[in-house]
Amino acid sequence: MMLVNFDELLDKILQFLFHELFEKVINFLSIIFTRFLDFLLNFILRFSKKKKEQETFNVLHQSSNFLIVNKKHDVLLNSNDKSKITVTSQLKKMFPDVLSPEVSDFFFAHRLDFATSGILCIPLNRKACQEVWENFETKYSKFYFIAIVSGHVDSEMEIIDIDIGDDTRYKDTSKKMCSFREKMYCKNARRSVTKILVLEKGFFNDRPVTKVLLLPLTANRRHQLRIHCLEIGHAIVGDYTYGKCLSSPRLFLHAFRLVLPTTMENIDLQTDDPFTERKLKYKYKRGMIFNEIPSAFDLIDSF
Repeated sequence: MMLVNFDELLDKILQFLFHELFEKVINFLSIIFTRFLDFLLNFILRFSKKKKEQETFNVLHQSSNFLIVNKKHDVLLNSNDKSKITVTSQLKKMFPDVLSPEVSDFFFAHRLDFATSGILCIPLNRKACQEVWENFETKYSKFYFIAIVSGHVDSEMEIIDIDIGDDTRYKDTSKKMCSFREKMYCKNARRSVTKILVLEKGFFNDRPVTKVLLLPLTANRRHQLRIHCLEIGHAIVGDYTYGKCLSSPRLFLHAFRLVLPTTMENIDLQTDDPFTERKLKYKYKRGMIFNEIPSAFDLIDSF
């Protein structure tokens, strides 16, 4: 008959219990750590997303005379609703001390629609304000836009000379303007001129589109580029206000380059092209290329 060694048996029991307990503790700590890590990552992602949503622009140039930024699409320049995040509200938050004493608030040298992205010029003193205004009025400055329009544009280069005025039919909507061809409804029409140059033809969501370079020759004409593209039968993709166009995540209109000569400094700034195949997640596919940047600037200036 075998004798039981109680000390050895007790030792084995204790080892078994300790091993089981140790495994349970490790598993418990692993679960706690995993959940904490998930919570931390989600918090960081939510914070980053919120911060990114609040970013309305990135700075391209800053001096004592000018602040020039690249505005995101679907962002208001300003609003009477103080709860809304706008370019102006972000400027006041990020640059509280850049304005000279004689300038009371941020002044935009030109306007960009809510849906339009691209270059915004903000003069920071009275002299800069005056020179910028005179430059835009006297056509010394040049403001180039890039756009994707629906359909394949036949003419490689064209000058669109069609007056634009207030549309009396849609006073309480975003459809504010119309061409003078609709004489019955178009009031206070002013001459509006735009140069258009085809860069390339391609496809967006398998539908024909054309990427174009636009150069307005008249300043301070609301919705000029959108109306002119519509008038030649090629609405800007994503323009749900004026065109029955292709479904897209945004208006494909971008303020691409600003040339602004002043006595204080000469400005010539260009952003990246937001309408490349990669940036549009390959929903846009290039086809035939007609003109490349930067030679396209010289070409559109010449005709």
